[in-house]
Amino acid sequence: MSTREDLARFRALEIDASSIGLERSAGFKPYFCTPEGAEPVGTLGCDGVHFILLPGDQRVFCVDPAMGEEGTYVLPVGADFREFLSFLLYCRDANPLSQIWRMTEEQFRALLAEDSAARERGDMPEYFAASDAALTAVAEAFGLEPWDPFAPVKALQRAFDPAGLVFSDEYYDVLGLENPRGTAAASGAHPYTLEIPTETGGEET
Repeated sequence: MSTREDLARFRALEIDASSIGLERSAGFKPYFCTPEGAEPVGTLGCDGVHFILLPGDQRVFCVDPAMGEEGTYVLPVGADFREFLSFLLYCRDANPLSQIWRMTEEQFRALLAEDSAARERGDMPEYFAASDAALTAVAEAFGLEPWDPFAPVKALQRAFDPAGLVFSDEYYDVLGLENPRGTAAASGAHPYTLEIPTETGGEET
């Protein structure tokens, strides 16, 4: 299956996607650094971090408005949606995937250890119960095993050229960069709105 077919299959799962860092919400508004034509996958629900697909591309990308900078606002975190889900199963949440670009391997392992310790202490039992149920459903629906993402995601990001990304006028205004289109964004306006589908029984937030 293609990435978009797999995404549609994921959306049909009756899970609490927010418990694994892929919150679904209708009417999500893009940030200044969300590329044009982006198709939303889900959001972390904090700091504006969200995951997207781009036109004509099988890869899954992470957009990080808070910690990113020119060249790192948008980076790949999976060669396709199934690979992304395998990485998600390993991390047990999308949050660690969003941070790989700025972490050493030691820092990444420490973050995973912190999350595991929280589970073992019995912190937020309802949240982790929903998370475990969602991860089990994903693994069974796609026939996937957890895959350590650190090395493959680092390799994807090293090979990625952000020069091919297309941004709105707002992106250039916010960063004070020359706009290759020679146009300017309307003050305070978003040029488009992304919709994260919540149909077919998926958890709505």
